[in-house]
Amino acid sequence: MLHRFAPIFDRHSHVSLYAALEGCPDLSACIDPASALAQLRSLPGDRLSLVRGWHSGRLPLSEADLAELPPVLLVNLSLHGLRLSPRAVRLLRDTDPELVARHADPAWCERNLDRLLVLFGRTAGLTAAKLEAWIQGLEAAGVGAVEDLLLTGEEAWWVVRASRWADRLPWRTVPAIFDTLPTEAQAECAGLKVFTDGALGARTAALDEPFLGGGPGLLLYTDEALHQELATLHARGKPLAIHAIGDRAIGQVLAALEDLDRQGLRFPSLRLEHVQFITETQARRARDLGLVLSMQPNFSSDSVDYADRLGPATLARNNPFRMLIDQVGFRPGRDLIFGSDGMPHGLAYAAQWSLFPPFEGQRLGLEELLAGYGPAPGDLPVRELVVEAATREVRLIGGSRWMS
Repeated sequence: MLHRFAPIFDRHSHVSLYAALEGCPDLSACIDPASALAQLRSLPGDRLSLVRGWHSGRLPLSEADLAELPPVLLVNLSLHGLRLSPRAVRLLRDTDPELVARHADPAWCERNLDRLLVLFGRTAGLTAAKLEAWIQGLEAAGVGAVEDLLLTGEEAWWVVRASRWADRLPWRTVPAIFDTLPTEAQAECAGLKVFTDGALGARTAALDEPFLGGGPGLLLYTDEALHQELATLHARGKPLAIHAIGDRAIGQVLAALEDLDRQGLRFPSLRLEHVQFITETQARRARDLGLVLSMQPNFSSDSVDYADRLGPATLARNNPFRMLIDQVGFRPGRDLIFGSDGMPHGLAYAAQWSLFPPFEGQRLGLEELLAGYGPAPGDLPVRELVVEAATREVRLIGGSRWMS
């Protein structure tokens, strides 16, 4: 069946980081560790190579594997977690000794994620040509506007604001970066971002039950510290987006926000990002607070990709869209909005996992999916999506094809 749609507005990505990574070596297409190692061995031996797309579950690399590589900085596909080859360690020892000493500690990486994302973006370097190439890729995928959840710094701001998509690239950033920006940039900032737990790929999302093989995930704040951080950010007068994947992190965030609400401290707007394992009780508390849930339909694929670290009952609780819409009353496009986190961008992949999900509770109709993204601003050409229910195939005409 053919469906026509206006280019979508992706409400969660990392523009200044992903565009900077254009042209960097990419392992995402590698099907096994051997193919990844072959690609890594071919990299230059005289300089540091930042390598993206490494999936720690599908492409496990031992210390012996790393020892034979040129200087490489491997960035986890989820952006949470990294590995350094011994030759990279020697290159970075003098310029970033703390990174060298602590990069193998998941807790340190999560507590310094904003710093690491900025490091990745600045190491790769954002240019006007890279941003333009990245924008062209978005257009080919049916995306007409995208929100950057973590601008990497002033240099990136200058590139973004000079692009032809300047009015379609709203951005947020973390407080540490916000404080370094010029006054004009701070005024343009659409809001602030806070991380409260890690990610599934790095086994650091704070779930109520441990990951298979042990490990409970990681809360980045104590209850008291999170409350204090949010109270401090309230004084900035900016909208706030809060990263919380696991139900343990979501519960901590809700408790802090409820306490601030009782004190009359309310943000101009509040978004919870990801909330993949939100419970019905938590969803009702979020709705009562007037929060917006910003989620990624493409992350329903995590229920297949992370069967090595999550039990069957936990996999089934991922992305509970039907509960949120049918039982609790969240409305796509109003208080339930969608983004991709760039994994990957575009409507075809999101539609594939929404229309043909691993679990029925994850299902979204195409109208719900399009409403959750919403149309990009401006008079943009209509795109066409083909959905073949018999073959469980989704493809964007002139673009990507996905099959379950």
